[in-house]
Amino acid sequence: MAYHYFSKLNIQSLVIVCLLLLLTACGNDYAKQIEQDYVRVQQNLDDLERKLYYKELSNAKIVDLYAKKLTALKPDFKPVADAMAKDATEKGILFLDLKRRLNKVNKKPANKQQFEIASESLRSIEMGANPIVFNDALLDLINTMAELSDGQLDTVSIPKDSQAAYARGEKITPGSHLVGNPNYGEYRENSGQSFWHWYGQYSFFNSLFGGGHYNRAPIRYNDWNSRSHYSYYQDYGRNTYGSSSDRVKTSRYNSNMRKSGLTPAKPKKQYGSVIGRKRISTYRSQKSSQSSYFNNKQNAGGRHAGKVNNKRSSSLFNNKSSSAASSKRSSSFFGSSSRSGSSSRSRFGGK
Repeated sequence: MAYHYFSKLNIQSLVIVCLLLLLTACGNDYAKQIEQDYVRVQQNLDDLERKLYYKELSNAKIVDLYAKKLTALKPDFKPVADAMAKDATEKGILFLDLKRRLNKVNKKPANKQQFEIASESLRSIEMGANPIVFNDALLDLINTMAELSDGQLDTVSIPKDSQAAYARGEKITPGSHLVGNPNYGEYRENSGQSFWHWYGQYSFFNSLFGGGHYNRAPIRYNDWNSRSHYSYYQDYGRNTYGSSSDRVKTSRYNSNMRKSGLTPAKPKKQYGSVIGRKRISTYRSQKSSQSSYFNNKQNAGGRHAGKVNNKRSSSLFNNKSSSAASSKRSSSFFGSSSRSGSSSRSRFGGK
């Protein structure tokens, strides 16, 4: 009887040990995959940093030019013009936030759920670091300064017929292209409603309310998001320049809008460059197919999991080739491209 008991106990112990070994092996496998992908995304960010440092992105050049012209036209706008000029560089909040998010990625996921979260974060950051996509994201800065110039500076990538409001002399909302982007502010709740609050130097926009050319009312979420606006972040950038918590918050706000009988405005498909929209579209299709990869990996079993992972280790994102291409070419609104020479790379490393 005692022998039977101890034999049963030994079998149970052996099963537990095997399960622990299997889980440990999977955990190591997940970590190996994430570490490989992390290195590639870090390299893409480094490449984007070089391009921004040497002002190789066309829209970054336009932002810099517009900031100087806006300051000359309206000296009082210099603080916000300077802030936008900085945000088109490697020291700006858009780029630094990509680096911050990369530093927060869990490089040693212990299970499938942690792996999925880390993998999706890397995918999103990699897309945001794509020079073509980042170049398009700068449209919001360009068009904000065009608005503030009272028509002295041209908007970019916005159809002319959509600017009829300016021709009629209608009032605008200061910073309208940046509203909703968590890098510049946030919605705060007060008396059951959500109002936009600007951060840092962008709080300058608050002082413009009540001016002769600008709307007096504060920006309420329901009012703002039921109207159609040209905003790269709102139309395309949520998955690349916003966190998962930002997207959850937006989903909740939109749900509340629908309950109150309002419909959130739909994105404008023609905003931004054609090639940039293709990049985003590809990213979204990859995102939807990612779950099937996870399911296949899970169904492969512990014995074959390593083989599946090794096959996919550098192709999980399915856009390595496009990333490599974009790392060699900076996007241009004017349709041109440029390459970073080896001398530029060495100089950057020593700055």
